[in-house]
Amino acid sequence: MTSGSEQQLSQQPDKPGVGETLSAAAALMRDHPRETMLPLLAVQGPLVIGTIVLTIVLYNSVFLDEVYPRGGITGASEGGAQVFALVVVVAIAVVLGLIGQGATIVSVAAVALGRPFSLTEALDPAFTRLGGLIALTVIFAVVGGLLALTIVGLAVIPFLVARFGIAYQVYLLEETGPVEALTRSWRTMHGNMLRLLGIVVIGFVLVVLIGLLVPVSPGPESMSRGGRMAIDALIQILQGGVAIPLTAFAHAAVTLYYLRIREENP
Repeated sequence: MTSGSEQQLSQQPDKPGVGETLSAAAALMRDHPRETMLPLLAVQGPLVIGTIVLTIVLYNSVFLDEVYPRGGITGASEGGAQVFALVVVVAIAVVLGLIGQGATIVSVAAVALGRPFSLTEALDPAFTRLGGLIALTVIFAVVGGLLALTIVGLAVIPFLVARFGIAYQVYLLEETGPVEALTRSWRTMHGNMLRLLGIVVIGFVLVVLIGLLVPVSPGPESMSRGGRMAIDALIQILQGGVAIPLTAFAHAAVTLYYLRIREENP
């Protein structure tokens, strides 16, 4: 006769495996492409088009006498005005990226739980809780930058990635504060780190391999200024088209992994 404790143990959900999680994320994207990719497309699409237009306008007016760098404004490394424009573009890209990331997490979770959200419903938490998303990102950037200065620090980074890898999910789905999200992520990932790290590593390798297929921007002496601008615009559109499904897949995998862990640790 089975004891009560054995019955309770047998009823507990199995820990989600790496392959299982990645397969579930791929199936979710296949069955719900709008919910998983539209939030990123709605944010990143205007960003890519805006960057292309800004590059064309600036290098045909303000920077007309400057050397057009590889990649346009996103590749600027010399000249105070060009670098300032780059900083502005990067800052806007980071903020919009966080909004797209947050909306994707919310939308994926809603679909996984059987309550699909509209685009507006998915974007709303990302906008209203943007301050916390920025705070988490700043914390990760500062800590990661400091650790990257030493060999020991570099060795610690994978551990921290695995331990705090679901902080964004906790912050958005549980509506906690940034510090509480970090605390819960640390506590929840105890015993689940290696699987999440496996998901992150496989996702990173996939991004690198697919990224190698995207052509690089032409050099300064390869063709005319206008021709290089046109090719850079096409490359940026191609990069955006590749990045959206890859980014959505990464967020879907981590979010589904978190939801399964939450079943084990309600």
